[in-house]
Amino acid sequence: MIIVMRTYIPKAGTGGTMMNLLKKVQHAFVDNGFPGIEILRASYGFHGKVQTIQRWESYEDYMDSRDKVRATKEITSLFSEIYPTLQETHFTELFSVV
Repeated sequence: MIIVMRTYIPKAGTGGTMMNLLKKVQHAFVDNGFPGIEILRASYGFHGKVQTIQRWESYEDYMDSRDKVRATKEITSLFSEIYPTLQETHFTELFSVV
């Protein structure tokens, strides 16, 4: 199993919009047959920082999904709305569960 963690840091004043869109992404992944994401909001550190966690059975499953996710308009349209709210592009990390 792997965990894909993404970190999002919003521009000042856009954190609420970003959070609402990420909640929609959360549902869109599940509705389209992908693993759901967990949303974590930071209490300290960067203001408005959010991290998402998505669990995959394997690295191969995650990599195989990437083209499918990009072809899913319900998901890509939401990310098109999220990107303008970000201070910079999101940061993605992959972790192996041991």
